[in-house]
Amino acid sequence: MKKGFLGWILLVGFLATANAQLIQTGRWRTHLSYKNALICEASQRYVYAASEQGFFRVMMNYGDMEKLGKEEGFANNEVTTLSYNAKRDILLIGYSDGNIDLLQNDRIIYNIPGFKNKLLQGDKRILSGNFHENEALISTYFGLLVVDLDNHEINDSYSSIGPNGSAIAVLSSAIVGDSIYIGTSGGVRFAKWSKSINLNDYTQWQWAVEDNRAAKHLTNYNGTLLFELDSMVYQWNKSLGQFYNDKRVIARIWTNEFGTHIARQGEITTLTNSGTKKESINLVAGITQFKDGLFWFCTGIGPGVIKKDPNGEIAFLPDGPADPSIFRMTQNGSDVLATAGGVSSTFGNAFNNAGFYLYRDGGWKNNLPSPLNNNLYDFTFVQYIKSRNWYLAATHSNGILVIKDGVIINRYDETNSPLKRQPPINLIKVSGIAEDSKGNIWFASFGGDEPLFCLTKQNQWKIVATPSACREVKDLSIDYLDRKWMILQTGGIQVFDEGKSLDALTDDRTVYIGTQQGLISTEVLSVKCDDLGYTWIGTNQGLNVYSGSSTLFSNPKVDRYIVDQDGNVGYLMGEETINDICVDGGGRKWMATNNGLFLIEPYGQRVIKHFNIDNSPLLSNRIICIGQNSETGEVFAGTDKGIISYRSDANDAAEQFEKIKVYPNPVPPKYDGLVTIEGLTSNAEVKITDITGKLVYQTKANGGKATWNGLRLDGSKPNSGLLFVFAINTDGTETAMGKFIYIRGEE
Repeated sequence: MKKGFLGWILLVGFLATANAQLIQTGRWRTHLSYKNALICEASQRYVYAASEQGFFRVMMNYGDMEKLGKEEGFANNEVTTLSYNAKRDILLIGYSDGNIDLLQNDRIIYNIPGFKNKLLQGDKRILSGNFHENEALISTYFGLLVVDLDNHEINDSYSSIGPNGSAIAVLSSAIVGDSIYIGTSGGVRFAKWSKSINLNDYTQWQWAVEDNRAAKHLTNYNGTLLFELDSMVYQWNKSLGQFYNDKRVIARIWTNEFGTHIARQGEITTLTNSGTKKESINLVAGITQFKDGLFWFCTGIGPGVIKKDPNGEIAFLPDGPADPSIFRMTQNGSDVLATAGGVSSTFGNAFNNAGFYLYRDGGWKNNLPSPLNNNLYDFTFVQYIKSRNWYLAATHSNGILVIKDGVIINRYDETNSPLKRQPPINLIKVSGIAEDSKGNIWFASFGGDEPLFCLTKQNQWKIVATPSACREVKDLSIDYLDRKWMILQTGGIQVFDEGKSLDALTDDRTVYIGTQQGLISTEVLSVKCDDLGYTWIGTNQGLNVYSGSSTLFSNPKVDRYIVDQDGNVGYLMGEETINDICVDGGGRKWMATNNGLFLIEPYGQRVIKHFNIDNSPLLSNRIICIGQNSETGEVFAGTDKGIISYRSDANDAAEQFEKIKVYPNPVPPKYDGLVTIEGLTSNAEVKITDITGKLVYQTKANGGKATWNGLRLDGSKPNSGLLFVFAINTDGTETAMGKFIYIRGEE
């Protein structure tokens, strides 16, 4: 079926311009890693390339890059196969979930979901594809699919075509003469290619080459079959012959108008009727050839897709994080700092060298260059420090980086802080960072004898005496009364309050919260304190809430909220695994779970939204962490398949009214998105009127932002013209006004 339509016009600098612009409220955008591209394919106008996460193309006339994915109408972001038919101008796109797109003329997308929707257990990725007349032959672990290019549907599928009718994986296929050949894990099988023959009858198939090596990259070469067996190239022409005695890893064997090409590490060999030509190449994972004869290739380890130009190789890499992995993201400030690292189940090292990514001014900056950033790996916990405009990036290796205005300005380790190296491998393991209301920065150090310390606003280091259980703190949050809520590796939560003095022990208070205090499970995964006095505790079995009682240290108790959600009564968040929690400018809670992204009302009375892969562009239902640009309200979901962001309708509120901003302005005809109003104080009353003063709409701000759906209160559209915005703060002491143009358009 027809899925989408891609426009022709690309502007120079398209990606930089698009990323710098704010997305509309209620819209999504992806932030994927394109660096380690694995496959590429050329059409008549573009070169397409795909990494494990992302899919993009380079426009040949200008060199502009365009990110592609679900938002542009494609079936998925995880592309596993690209194959182009020049005669029909069709690009076959196969995905990791078995879905198939046909891109006609680089513009029109036809989706073929039949194989994806089949109830099959196992790996359904599309392995390879080639073309014969009006059909595409598609290889999968479940057999061979035949797609009709005219009707855009699967005509046939051949699965039980192994010896004695056994199921067999097809790695590659080719039609040579009157026969079809398939590459399998046991060699090459073939059958007569004819409409009169039932190829689901396994007796029609026989071995051409029976071998214990996998046969891949099957290609028609002058009426014979070329293919790979364990990095060796063989030729089949009624009998088997060794074609090249050169065992180097092969990236691709393919035939086009320039000849038959064999691309392997170090060399591209082109076979034509007039002879053999060789070109040197270093590392190659995927390769293609544009109509001008130049090769394009990717290495699998960066940088994107590379044009093999005679004047020098040119790399094309869209903006994005340097690596697919994600662990934590900051949730406040105008930048988003994300780390790639992680920890083991015992809070050991993952030995991840991907570093960190900073989303700033609409683009990603990866592993900021600095001598201070040497010998650091396993970047884990991050925190924005509002009082200093710092972004802190902690590691599980050799210390903490301090970033300000996009520049690394300092590094804390054992030489200039209480951080200590832990035996047996002498690494510093920072396991939590938070800022209190006084501007003090608190740190947890996993496994140390002095696990909790702080850097005061006066730049003095203070070591804090804590219970022995706090030696294994694995995250930290501070509430509105400056009490520290610490997740323990041993299970449960320890709450600590240093009292009026950091130096005096007599006024310290601490308490443990476990199942006896109402905790659903001692396997606590996340904790977040809000400005309303509530602490939200995510576990592997659901959500607990501390509601701010005065008996925290004498009789601690956490609750589970029972809510009525659309007539269904049950516990808030049920038994969801809650990996991370973020509080937005409207006091609402975003929950990262293994079942998608949830948005909870400020006091936990209902679920406002639940995003998953079925009802949104989310890349995966497993959300590892949440980040936020609190100034714009853009929420970032770090999934196991990459980062995607959503522009929410809440952001940080101003203490006083700022200049009211309305966008889009003017509101274009037939616009169906939300109109966003910013520069407001918290929970301000907002009214929209026409030029005569007649009320069009009224609402309240979420934090510093309000939205309008474009309709009057009665559900009708207002007339075109100048509309006014009037806002008043909650105590009536301040007002503000703005204006914008609304264009209704024809009904």
